[in-house]
Amino acid sequence: MQALKNCVIYTGGDVLTDKAVLIENERISDIVESDAVPARAATVDLDGNILAPGFLDLQINGCGGRLFNEDISEETLDVMTEAIRPTGCTSFLPTLVTASDEDTLRAVEVMDAYRDKKPESVLGLHLEGPYLSRKRRGIHNEALVRGPDAGMLRLIADHGYEVVRMMTMAPENVELEHIKMLTEAGIRVSAGHSAAPCPVARKAFRSGMSMATHLFNGMEPLKGREPSLVGAVYLEHPWSGIIADGVHVAWDNIELAKRILGERLFLITDAMPPVGTDMTEFELAGRTVYVKDGKCLAADGTLGGSVLTMDKAVRNCVEQVGVALEEALRMASLYPARAIRLDGVLGKISKGYFADLVVMDHDLNVVSTFKRGRQ
Repeated sequence: MQALKNCVIYTGGDVLTDKAVLIENERISDIVESDAVPARAATVDLDGNILAPGFLDLQINGCGGRLFNEDISEETLDVMTEAIRPTGCTSFLPTLVTASDEDTLRAVEVMDAYRDKKPESVLGLHLEGPYLSRKRRGIHNEALVRGPDAGMLRLIADHGYEVVRMMTMAPENVELEHIKMLTEAGIRVSAGHSAAPCPVARKAFRSGMSMATHLFNGMEPLKGREPSLVGAVYLEHPWSGIIADGVHVAWDNIELAKRILGERLFLITDAMPPVGTDMTEFELAGRTVYVKDGKCLAADGTLGGSVLTMDKAVRNCVEQVGVALEEALRMASLYPARAIRLDGVLGKISKGYFADLVVMDHDLNVVSTFKRGRQ
C-alpha cells in the first residue's frame, strides 16, 4: 500500500486538503485524513503540490518523434506512451489520420494485439477519416479521402470499442445506418472535417453521432444564414474536443464554446511527432510540415496538428480563458473519460478508480505522474 500525502487533491469533484490518497493493487483504495494513514503504508510526500487525475487525450497523432500513420507498430505505441507521460497524460487514443484500407486494417490489428498485452495507457484507436469532406479535409491526403465502405465499417465494428474507441466522419458523407452500425458496437462516432449544413449535422447527432472532433477546425464557419456544423454542435451539445493552444482556436471562441457546451467540452491536443523532441519538421500525408513558433504548418499555411500538450492546454484554459482550475482539470480528465464511457475507472480520484494521477506545482508544471500507482 502507498499513501500520497501533503498535497492539494483535486478529485474531479472536490478540492481536498489535509487528506491522503491510499493506493493498493493499482487502484485507489481510500481517501483518509492525513493523520489516519495505516502504519503499513509506504508514504510519499508530495511537498504541498497539486494531485489530480491523470490526463486523457483522445487525439494524439504522434509524439516522441513518431507518427502513427508512418509506423503502425506496437513499438510506436510504446514510444508514444513514454513520450507523453511527462506531460501528465496517462491515457490516450493514438489517432490514425486518413489512410488506405490496408493501413487502416493494420492499425486495427496492431491495436487489437497491443490492447491484449498492454491495456493500461493506450485505450484504443481514434480513426480520423477517411470518410471526410474533401473541402474541409485540412492536411489529410485528398487522394485517400473517400466515401464510406460498408464492408470496412463492418470489419471495424466487429473489432469493437476496446480496439476502436472513436471514429471521425463527415456527417454529410455517411448514411445513418453506418452511424448505427458503429454505435451499436460501442464505438463513438464523431463529426469532423465536414462541410455539412446545420440540419444535416443535427440529424446525424440525433441519430447516434455523439461527438465533434476539434471544434471549429475542419468545419465551415458559423454564419447568419448557415450555422453549419459549429451551429449544430451548439444546438445539440455532443461531446466536443477543442485544441486550446491559441493557434487553432481564438481564446474568445473557447470561452464561448465553454459557456454553451459546459461539461460537454473537453481538451485534446492533436499532437504530432515533435512533441517531446526538438524536431523542426516532419512528413504528414505526403507533405512536409514545419514547426515554428508553436505552430505546425505546411508550406501553404495549412495547419498540420499541433505541438500542444495536455498540461499546457490546462494552463491555457486557466490563464487565457479564465476557466477555474478545478474545471480545467476536469476538461483534461473526467470529461474525456465520460466521452468514451470510461469514467467509472478513469478521470477521478475516488475509491475503486485506477491510480492514474498527475502531480503539478502551483504554476501548473508537471512534477511527476503515477500510472496504476507506479511513479
